[in-house]
Amino acid sequence: MIDEKALAFIADALSPEKGETVLEIGPGLGFLTRELLSRQAQVIAVEKDDKMASSTDSRFHGNDKIKIIKKDILRVDPEKDLGVAGRIKVVGNIPYNITSPLLEWLIQNRARISEAVLTVQSEVAGRLASAPGGKNWGALSIFVQVYAEAEILKEINRAAFYPAPRVDSAVVRLVFSAAPRFPVRDEAKFFRIVRRAFQKRRKTLVNALEDAALAGFSKPSLKAALEKIGIHPSRRPETLGIPDWNRLSEML
Repeated sequence: MIDEKALAFIADALSPEKGETVLEIGPGLGFLTRELLSRQAQVIAVEKDDKMASSTDSRFHGNDKIKIIKKDILRVDPEKDLGVAGRIKVVGNIPYNITSPLLEWLIQNRARISEAVLTVQSEVAGRLASAPGGKNWGALSIFVQVYAEAEILKEINRAAFYPAPRVDSAVVRLVFSAAPRFPVRDEAKFFRIVRRAFQKRRKTLVNALEDAALAGFSKPSLKAALEKIGIHPSRRPETLGIPDWNRLSEML
């Protein structure tokens, strides 16, 4: 990202307090890093690429407010590798090809992360911050929003990058709860049912979830479960909110 106004916006959105630890994912040439340091953040920059890491190290050599870790962010253990106490903030311009695993990593480590301000593909941002009933509401929306409040802060034109990608981006804020925001008893089962339904999102709930080989997933069983919790069997997956999915997963 080379747009100075966009970089400043992201740093301001994160709003680090003086001396507060910020984990930056993929600093690259250090343009966003510079903005974070100018706001007196204590930056831990995780960079997988050796050349980029060396470049960032040279650029900020002698600055005791930055620590560079040469490692794949998806393999970082916040407690062991970062060596900081308490919860931290995360920021980064996220490569499109690691967006989903990076979101999983954030959620897995949510007990150590208070919030994240991320630049992601605009389409992904729409899915993260979507609400039930919208065309973007889906398994990814639910997976993230069980644990975090998601908000789109700003659209970023592709011209803000060099080289320019083929798609526009958006800045998203995720505010994490250490515990799930919704009382999901069996998270594995909950997400398994949600993913299954949204694989056939154009179908009704009964048709999307039906599987005669699985106990409780025959059409009669599904209809009975849905009717018992007050959800009409003809509704489609995108019309259900997280509490609805939770009740359904407990019933099945």
